[in-house]
Amino acid sequence: MISIIKTTVKLLMRNKGFLFFLLVIPVLSTLVLSIKTESDMFAVKTTGVLLELDSAESSALYRSDTGSYIVKVYDGSKSELSEYVLNELAGNDLFSVCRADVTENTDSEVLGFAEKAAFNDRAGIIVYLKKDFDSAVMNDHLEDGIELFGVSDDGRTELFTESLTDILTKLYRTGTVCGGDIPRTIATLDSITEKMPGKNITDIAGSDETALTTKQNNSKAIIGYGFAIITLGFMFSGVFAAHTVITEANNKVFTRLKLTDISTAKYFTAKFIVVMMMCLVQTGVLAISLSFVKDLDLGMPMAQFLLMIYLLGLIFGTFSMLTGILFGDIMSSNYAAFAVWSISAMLSGLLFPIDDSSNVIKSISYLMPQRWFLEACEKLLAGTSGAYPIISSATAAYLIVIIGIGSVGLKIKNQES
Repeated sequence: MISIIKTTVKLLMRNKGFLFFLLVIPVLSTLVLSIKTESDMFAVKTTGVLLELDSAESSALYRSDTGSYIVKVYDGSKSELSEYVLNELAGNDLFSVCRADVTENTDSEVLGFAEKAAFNDRAGIIVYLKKDFDSAVMNDHLEDGIELFGVSDDGRTELFTESLTDILTKLYRTGTVCGGDIPRTIATLDSITEKMPGKNITDIAGSDETALTTKQNNSKAIIGYGFAIITLGFMFSGVFAAHTVITEANNKVFTRLKLTDISTAKYFTAKFIVVMMMCLVQTGVLAISLSFVKDLDLGMPMAQFLLMIYLLGLIFGTFSMLTGILFGDIMSSNYAAFAVWSISAMLSGLLFPIDDSSNVIKSISYLMPQRWFLEACEKLLAGTSGAYPIISSATAAYLIVIIGIGSVGLKIKNQES
């Protein structure tokens, strides 16, 4: 068995394609993992508070709760009065109110932003608070201070306009009593609100859910991209290992080995050990590359991250070797490996979040090994327990199935030949 391992390693080390996936792909993964991002796509979505957008062209979809009615506001006033109105609207859990500061932009520029958002964003309505918003509200000339752009046929649009009208009407009436003094008007309305019965909302999360901060969600996203690239390297390195099995089968090498004391189980075990060594080298190259990255912050200890990489690579490397054995053709195994990698990366949530996907997609995602490793990653980022049982049981389950099917497939292949 040792001679089979040595021979396989020698054949692989002579292959330039194998060396590329063994050494270069981990370095490319390092470049992805070293990226520092604060993308709105993975920001924590909330309701009940006014959400601030980075710029007028930022998408409100990624900052909002997708179950709420999204309101995108271009605030050209940024006054105490506009702050009060928007916070009152945001206090309604039916609405996700996102504000962009446009105090430095002209009316025509804001109109351009609104037209673009109408096609590219998913807001139910777009609100433009003009520079003269305060005087327009207090003098009951709303057409001079506010402009609404309806961009959907959502039935909640009417509810939103009624809520906005109610707030503005109360401001005007209270402001009339207060002599048009805006701070006094707002203070009066606040005092009235405080005397009204309040409401308490308790959010009870499921026992299997892990709450992450915005920073932790961004770390999870970058780690997911790193998983996607490094698993590609593991997958094709395993294909090259499968190529040695295919070549030896075509050249009747295994038939001659059967004349000795080498059984099918020992032969497959030798190839599996080669895959283990290959994954160890790739993980080592990744560790060395990451050591040169300054201020690297993965949100978890490096040893834990590398352990997950190694175990995930072991699954994909073994699986790709299995595809080579079952297909018996290097090109077919290449196509199958790439198809499995791309589909599993998409469905597991490595490339984009699937939290808001249908229940069918979520159920299918649990068939992908990356999904389990992402869940373990969430627990490590949040500092909760349960990560190690997830990755250990997932690795054992996938390897048992893959090795079992591979052994049977190899035996059937040899019987047919």
